[in-house]
Amino acid sequence: MATQRDIKKRIQSVKSTQKITRTMEMVSTSKMKKMQNRLSRSMPYNNKLNKIIENLRQTGVEDVFDPLLQERPNPSRILVLLVAGNRGLCGGYNTNVIDKALEIKNQLTIEEGKEVLLYVIGKKANSYLKFVGETMYKYSDNMEDDFTFSDAADLGNELINLFVTGEVDEVYISYTHIISKATQAAKTERLLPLKPETGNIEETAEEFNVEYIFEPNPYKIFSSLLPLYVKMKIYLSILESAFSEQFARRVAMKNATDAATEMIRDLTVSYNRVRQAKITTEITEIVGGAAALE
Repeated sequence: MATQRDIKKRIQSVKSTQKITRTMEMVSTSKMKKMQNRLSRSMPYNNKLNKIIENLRQTGVEDVFDPLLQERPNPSRILVLLVAGNRGLCGGYNTNVIDKALEIKNQLTIEEGKEVLLYVIGKKANSYLKFVGETMYKYSDNMEDDFTFSDAADLGNELINLFVTGEVDEVYISYTHIISKATQAAKTERLLPLKPETGNIEETAEEFNVEYIFEPNPYKIFSSLLPLYVKMKIYLSILESAFSEQFARRVAMKNATDAATEMIRDLTVSYNRVRQAKITTEITEIVGGAAALE
């Protein structure tokens, strides 16, 4: 049976851990709100970009030849951009997105016989893939809070160049998508060749009731917006992943803090029982000694 000293040391140890988990919970909450604000500020720009592309497609420019829209016959070389985190202690966040990327990789390689290249962002994914012996095309750390649209543009230009030059036939991105503020899920979707999202074009036209005049012409404008569409998609995907990571870490740290509180309560009860047993034993010994002297 554990002594009072042992139990007291355990209580102090759990309290120290509890302070760490509570602090990490607060930090994650702060970072999560920061990412949420960045997403909120970016969405109006993204929505307007999508509306402009919709209006351009309404003019029939989607029939124009653009390298980013061209489907390759029998694509054989695929690149998957995997977005994970640099740190753990965030529940199944990293595991889920890694599994999703490996799932699409296995599907493309085993079932369809294609070559898949993994472009990895995040230390956790890098460590895991090295451990299981998966070959990576390229790796970079997740910039987390320091990630900017300029970084997304550089990454977008790199992926566009790989696609346009024919080094890869398709590009996918595997990230954690925000379904609602309380629900996120790992998701893999095709980035290139592009298939811009469609919306209710007729409703948009009725709402504004205007006819657009395009200068120099809608074809050039459409082609110039497509690379921006790719970069914006990458930017939002990485922001969504960052938000999801902080959300998962906040939940994990809150659960750990609650578990520590429960453990301290149980240890305190055990400590009091051992203390009471010791006192009872000492009283019994005193009474027994006094009776022996009589």
